[in-house]
Amino acid sequence: MVDFWNRMINAGLPEPAPPEPLTAGRIDAGYRLFWTKTALTWDEPHRQTIGQRVSAVIAAPDFERNALERRFAVEGLDAQAHSGASLVALVEVLHALDSFEESTGDSA
Repeated sequence: MVDFWNRMINAGLPEPAPPEPLTAGRIDAGYRLFWTKTALTWDEPHRQTIGQRVSAVIAAPDFERNALERRFAVEGLDAQAHSGASLVALVEVLHALDSFEESTGDSA
């Protein structure tokens, strides 16, 4: 019965466009947006600590800037593993926030 009503409601509507494929640019933009929203809730000492820990993970010889596979954990960040691209985006966001605060004279 539900199928009947769905067909009646959707009758004559155009087919939705297929979703756009994930690209490296879209993935990186999503990570940057997520980390910006997250890092804005942290105070400056926490941002510095996390930045140092993430930088250490990125500097490790086995680090790979993979797009989606969650392989890298950072102590104190959260209980999840993250992709290499996500951690690179986090470092970029933290540097951008520090630069912004230095240029405006603000501190968190």
